[in-house]
Amino acid sequence: MKTRIILFTLLSCVLVTTSLLNAQKDAKTNIRGLFIAMDAGQVDQFGKYCATDFQMYHPFLTEPVPVDVFKGIIQGQKAAFPDMLHEITDILVEKDKASARGIFKGTNTGSMQGNPPTGNKVILPFIVNYDLDNNGKIKNQYVEFNVASFNAQLMKGLPPMGDPIETTNKQFASNIMSELNARNLDKVINNYASDARFHGWAPQAIDVNGYHNTMSGLLNAFPDSKFQILDIIADGDKVVVRHQLEGTHTGAAFQGIPVTNKKVFVPATVTFRIANGKVAEAWLNADFLGLITQLSTDTAMKK
Repeated sequence: MKTRIILFTLLSCVLVTTSLLNAQKDAKTNIRGLFIAMDAGQVDQFGKYCATDFQMYHPFLTEPVPVDVFKGIIQGQKAAFPDMLHEITDILVEKDKASARGIFKGTNTGSMQGNPPTGNKVILPFIVNYDLDNNGKIKNQYVEFNVASFNAQLMKGLPPMGDPIETTNKQFASNIMSELNARNLDKVINNYASDARFHGWAPQAIDVNGYHNTMSGLLNAFPDSKFQILDIIADGDKVVVRHQLEGTHTGAAFQGIPVTNKKVFVPATVTFRIANGKVAEAWLNADFLGLITQLSTDTAMKK
């Protein structure tokens, strides 16, 4: 009887150990797979490695972001560093926690947040800590690296950057555009003061609720809409973002025009005035006439 108990105990230990080893192997595979997809710019593969409630914490961000915003950040990083490579030196896994250590390498030959490329190579150690779900997928990702070293390498040999406040405001405006691309209107609204005023979205200035309703109509009409940043310029408390809206009219009627299934490209410039960490006022200059013309050309021709 004692022999059976001992054998059963040993078998249970083996099964538990095997299960833990398999879970660790899955976690390591997912972490390595995510880095490979990041370096290749294959953001459509992120779902294989990230849990549905994924959140990323990053030194450049003021709050955690979901996987859709993470995808946008990586797309921007890949555009700025087309040759980027994350060389992983270690991955450690213990239960539902993991840590990866490595070196980021890349050359800034593409635009970064609207700024022209510096041509400088960045070689930067990093550590990423993870919370994992039961399948070894990544729930939370905590990125750590030396921000000062990154900026120093990126700007080496170039004139000093502008006022720190202006740099912060540029990042703030970039984050707003990222949230728009992720269709997180509630998070976008959190960046605006409660009494903020918006000019250019309607014939008269509108408030936060009016902005929310207007942008909801736009996003619903163009479900695949993206706001591509072309330039960001900051001066004092104002930030100017030159961008282009790209989207396909497949969602809902827009400005009385039924769904056309047409692809549109709309250049625009938005200026934010930032006060106390919030947008106090915004001005939009967009080619609305061009947008309506792109949607209604066939209809006009038929008439």
